[in-house]
Amino acid sequence: MTEVWEFPNKKKQLIEMPFSHGMEMELQMLDENGQFLKGDDMVFMMKKMVERARDILTRMIDTQEIPKVILNKIAEYPRITYNEEKGDVLTLSYKLHGDPIDIEIFGRDGNVAAITYILECVTPPCEYVEELTWWAQQVLLIAELVLPKELFLISSGFNPLQREYFRGLTMADHNHMGSFKNDKEKIKVYNMFRNFLPHILALSVNSPLIDGHPTDVIKILGKRYACPGCIRSIRLKENDTMLSYNDPRSYIPYMDPDNPNDHEYFLRTVQKASLEDARQQDIFPYTEFDTIETRICDAQTSIARRIGIALLLQMLALRASEMKEVPDVGSKLIVKNRIGAISRGLFSVFRTEDADIDRIKNIDEEFADCYFNTGGRLMQNAVQGLLRFVGEGKTMRKLFKTKLNNIPYLDPIIISVYGQLEWADPPVTEAEYQLSLFNYRQADSFQILGDLVYMTHDCIKNPLKSPLEGKPNYPKFWK
Repeated sequence: MTEVWEFPNKKKQLIEMPFSHGMEMELQMLDENGQFLKGDDMVFMMKKMVERARDILTRMIDTQEIPKVILNKIAEYPRITYNEEKGDVLTLSYKLHGDPIDIEIFGRDGNVAAITYILECVTPPCEYVEELTWWAQQVLLIAELVLPKELFLISSGFNPLQREYFRGLTMADHNHMGSFKNDKEKIKVYNMFRNFLPHILALSVNSPLIDGHPTDVIKILGKRYACPGCIRSIRLKENDTMLSYNDPRSYIPYMDPDNPNDHEYFLRTVQKASLEDARQQDIFPYTEFDTIETRICDAQTSIARRIGIALLLQMLALRASEMKEVPDVGSKLIVKNRIGAISRGLFSVFRTEDADIDRIKNIDEEFADCYFNTGGRLMQNAVQGLLRFVGEGKTMRKLFKTKLNNIPYLDPIIISVYGQLEWADPPVTEAEYQLSLFNYRQADSFQILGDLVYMTHDCIKNPLKSPLEGKPNYPKFWK
């Protein structure tokens, strides 16, 4: 049984992250038939939701229901502001390293046309893992409280009952990382994220159903949901206008850390006219907040998995900052594995034929060993190599002040590639969970919808709960 999450009583118990971290979480608001309301119907409703969210957060501040370390960072009461793309939003002034930053923490997603509304819940930039977890839970709890009774929240990359894809009508988790020492360090971290983008993508696929069905017959080998014809991320398969293209020639480039602000080279490569036009990429290192934004992840059903992915990014960033040079595995390799991960997640074949392995070994032998000598052909094995790369040595133990297998936020990630579950054998993600629901409910769309509603609620109520409940068999190098 999953333990119940509580915010630590003492500040010294908090896990400080090496870089500041914020998350944008997009959620579906559906009616009892699993449909989005029309945009016109949502205008007044969304305005009232934002007002009620302000009142709830204001009351929490007044009654001091907020942990002191977080309360001290709130610079002023939340207020309603107007965003040209989003309409009314709830804005909070929150301190990062003592300086207040205005964050739009609650409102509609501005990237969707007026066909309907997607809810966007945003955490402020956080310094501690528990702080990030607390904010992720609170903004989602507030969303549940202010949501009209006739609507339900579902956290998934795509509405499983939606009949066809519409531009922008998909849900994602965006991670913002900041507080770098300088631009050179930031670009080294960006280059590291770019190398491991297929791995992060494969871990976060969570949109395998469309019109109530997977894209092929579900085939199970033993307890492995191999399902070779079932696309794991319909969101990414269809969304080729709001992320990077599957074309090595125009894919986000490796950037020279000694020339970190070569915007012209970045724009020329991705074939965009301005940074504003170019911001909707898999990874974007030039945001207005001076953060790296990672946009590739499907919306996860659980906070636990969101935090686990955030920690993986933090660990990769720390490794990058300590390396003399971050190698470039090449856009061809990244794009091929991106395509495979979209289709089959952790079951995809990890392709390395386009890599100049000897050159990469000469730059950093440990990186090359963990990246290419994975002990198997699947993306599951490549992710195990990622975990070995970030988990070996004393750096991470010193950072987290404990052994990595004592950090519950990492359990869902470990379970995906090393774990034991009753209903499946690894590799497994939240996409396989949805496929298992389709099997278990014998294709009953509304039963599946109900299961996802309840699971979304349970995972908000307890940030340690995950659809992938099981035993995380931590590898030796993480103990």
